Amino acid sequence: MDAPRYEPYRDVAAEPFRWRLGLRPLDLRDWLEVDEHRAADLARKRAVMAEHPHTAFRVLPDVETESAEVLAAVVEHLAEHHPDVDLAREREAVRSLHPLDAAGRLVQEDLVIMVERGGRLICGGGSVCFPNRWDLPSKVGRSMAEIHAPVPGLNDALGEPVDQVLARLAPGRAYWRLGWGILDTDELYQPLDGTAPARPAAAAPIDHHLRVERETLRRFPGCVLFTIRTHLTPLATRSVDIAALSAALDAMPDDVAQYKELDRVGPAIAAWLREP
Repeated sequence: MDAPRYEPYRDVAAEPFRWRLGLRPLDLRDWLEVDEHRAADLARKRAVMAEHPHTAFRVLPDVETESAEVLAAVVEHLAEHHPDVDLAREREAVRSLHPLDAAGRLVQEDLVIMVERGGRLICGGGSVCFPNRWDLPSKVGRSMAEIHAPVPGLNDALGEPVDQVLARLAPGRAYWRLGWGILDTDELYQPLDGTAPARPAAAAPIDHHLRVERETLRRFPGCVLFTIRTHLTPLATRSVDIAALSAALDAMPDDVAQYKELDRVGPAIAAWLREP
């Protein structure tokens, strides 16, 4: 099997662990990804929305205008850069929905908007069908620092740089970054509210998956939009960079490993990866 499309752990494998912003300029032609998993991802989104609508979609009551900006940009991008998408049919299917909900059902990415309210930037809501062990409803109405509070050391390391980036972000420019973890399931829907499908009681290292999130950050006139595209690679294929991933696991501090649920299984995964 081909190597994963993105391997952010390679950037940290040879150094002591530290939180990194890792923003890179984004060509807007590459803003949204469309690949061979699109039909399956959109079908899974529809199922999640049908089964868990209050977990996967939540917005403040006054973000229609900002959400409509996002929907218009999504439609324009798909029409221009992915003409093979049957956009007319897909738009008709979501026509009656809130514009942010509609936008989320047209793309493989999850969508989260930040809006200006009371002189500060707060989460105005989102369409998040594939959360990686976090809950959208608990984030709505909160600032970026409040959203990141559960992550050990993140605000201390990156709180000020994140605020500076958001303050300087201008329409027409965009950035992207990568995050990663390892999970014992290939189920994309992983909230913390108890509605996720049951996970294995004690998965072996070979049964884990590399989970990489490609995030983009883009300013619109009324909001800042985060997109999150999740990519999964089974470790069983051994198509990852084994030396880099095992070294990155070794370098992970205990509190971060615990947050990522790798405090117990991480060393075993690293040891298994190194086996001939």
